[in-house]
Amino acid sequence: LHGPDSAPDQQARKREALGATRNINNMQANQPGARGKRYLRHEDLATSPFVQKKTSPSVAKLNLTPGEDILSGWQLTLDASDDSYWFMIKDKTDPCGFAYVSNEAGVIYHAEPIR
Repeated sequence: LHGPDSAPDQQARKREALGATRNINNMQANQPGARGKRYLRHEDLATSPFVQKKTSPSVAKLNLTPGEDILSGWQLTLDASDDSYWFMIKDKTDPCGFAYVSNEAGVIYHAEPIR
């Protein structure tokens, strides 16, 4: 589903999930606690100033409710600790387990299990 020969609809899904990944980092970086290295938990994302401003249609598409797909077929796992966070947005439809992973450094990685 995510190789160089993937179908255009799969490429579009992947781009949309990458945008969601960037938006999660933006939500974390653009909230009052970020300067003090206090980060939002999953259940707090919807109340972040970045989301409340509604400046981006790509943010409006996101479902930030814990336990539900952030985008259709994509699952968000987010862990915020005292001074850091990490998260993964995983494609639930991909048998290979493709995902995007990031943390407070803001660098985004694409990942899949070692085969």
